Amino acid sequence: MDFQDRVGIITGGASGIGRAVAAGWAARGGMAIVADYDAERGAQAAADLVSEGGRATFVECDLRDGDSIINVVETVSREFGRIDFLHNNGFARWNGPDAASFLDGVGDAQWNHVINVGITSAFRMARAVLPIMKAQGAGAIVNTSSTAAYHAEPCISAYAVAKAGISQLTKMIAVEFGASGIRSNAVCPGVIETPLIEGAPLDEGFMKGIPMGRLGQPEEIGNVVLFLASDLASYVNGSIVIVDGGRTV
Repeated sequence: MDFQDRVGIITGGASGIGRAVAAGWAARGGMAIVADYDAERGAQAAADLVSEGGRATFVECDLRDGDSIINVVETVSREFGRIDFLHNNGFARWNGPDAASFLDGVGDAQWNHVINVGITSAFRMARAVLPIMKAQGAGAIVNTSSTAAYHAEPCISAYAVAKAGISQLTKMIAVEFGASGIRSNAVCPGVIETPLIEGAPLDEGFMKGIPMGRLGQPEEIGNVVLFLASDLASYVNGSIVIVDGGRTV
C-alpha cells in the first residue's frame, strides 16, 4: 500500500482505531490529518507520527458542531490542495452512563448526543469532502460502523442505531458517487481494546463468545481501513467488512 502525496483526514485520530489508521497512513507516505476534539492528545499524536518519520498535522474538530467540520475540510483543502481519503471514525463517550437500558437511561439528551456524534457528523464530513473528491475524480471514504449495527445487544440502543445508519450511509455514498471515481466502504469492528470500552464488564463468558478468544487491537482494524483506502481495493465499493474475531458468526 502506497499513499505517497495523498492527503487523508482521520476523525478521532488521537487515539484508538483512528490513531492506528493515522499511523499507518503516515508510515506509507500519506499526509495524515489528525482531526480530534482533544487538542492536547491530537497535537501529540501528530507530533509522534512526525517523529517516526511520517507526515502529519493536527486540526481541532468538534464533531458536534457543523461549522467545526466545515472548517476542518476547508483548512485541509486550502493548505494541501486535495483530499484523497476520509476516515469517519470519531465517536464520543455517552452523556451519563456508558451504557443504559432503553427505558431507564436513554433520554432525549443522550439519544441526540449519540446520534449527532455517531452519524450526523459522518454525513456532514462526507458532504463537505465529496465535492472536492468529485472534482479530483477520485477519493476513498471509509466509515467505522460496528457489529452492533447487525447484532442487537441490550443497553446500547442509541449506539447501535447510529452504527446501523453509518452502514447505510456508506452504501448510499457508494451508489451516488461510484461513477465519479469515489469509493465508499465501512469496517465493522467487534470489541476492540480502545478507550471506548474502558470499564466495560467483559467477563470470561463474554470472551468465550469470541472464537479467537481475545479482544481485537486497533491496528487490526486500522489495517483493514487502510486496505479499503488503497488502490489494492480499487473495485471494492459499498462493502461492509466485519472484523470481529468471528464473534458475529
